[in-house]
Amino acid sequence: MAQSNDQGILTPKPVGENRRPGRTTVTYSPLTSIDLGQPEFGAGPRRRRQRRNEAGDLMRGRIVDAALRTLTSTGYANTTVRAIATTGGFSPALVFYHFGSVDALLLAVLDRVSGDRLARYETRLADVSNLQALGVAMEELYAEDLQLGQLTAVQEIVGALAFDPELGVEIFDRMQAWMIFAEELASRILAGSPLAGQIDPSVIGSAVIALYMGLEIVKRMRGGNSTGSSALMTTLVQAAPWIDQLLGKASPARRRTTTNVAIE
Repeated sequence: MAQSNDQGILTPKPVGENRRPGRTTVTYSPLTSIDLGQPEFGAGPRRRRQRRNEAGDLMRGRIVDAALRTLTSTGYANTTVRAIATTGGFSPALVFYHFGSVDALLLAVLDRVSGDRLARYETRLADVSNLQALGVAMEELYAEDLQLGQLTAVQEIVGALAFDPELGVEIFDRMQAWMIFAEELASRILAGSPLAGQIDPSVIGSAVIALYMGLEIVKRMRGGNSTGSSALMTTLVQAAPWIDQLLGKASPARRRTTTNVAIE
């Protein structure tokens, strides 16, 4: 049991069944109007609801930010309600009020991180139709992922929840957008080549994601050594021109200037 210094309450360490979305039961003191984002007196009902919604969204954003920072710095096993609340400077009770459990909160973290990453990848790879351009872009995107700590967050969450009978379904559902994106990208690269219509792009897309995720798991097993993933990117860049020639899609690609990504 961990005792919160904010409200003098006892909250169970969120492990096992108590980490599951919707299954955590905790007793805590009533939240204040400030905690809940309640507006000042005198506002109309509609305005009060709007203010409550805005305050709730801001609070949920703060909690997700704190959970992400805690997860990337201490790992899944140490990402407890108390640790998240300490990182964010708010009451532990707010985690349960807004999300219900630690794992439900971590799914929200995964939604944000995955959404941000997918938006970057879709934008940067929108015009890519050969492996040479893909290799150049992927090197830059992978470096940004490492800089932002987003790969760490994804691996911690997926590694901890993917094999759970219930939470694994949630993880799988969140991977579908990436599967579709990878399939569309593979279709563009195969288009106009002798392999077009001979190979299912969805198979290639799934294989690439599995390889990518697998290399990141190996990196974790090696204590954070990213040699394997970096070597894959380097190999792709080096081999891409030759593979493009075999596919009849050889075209020179100028290296883009690396984008600097701001870290909040």
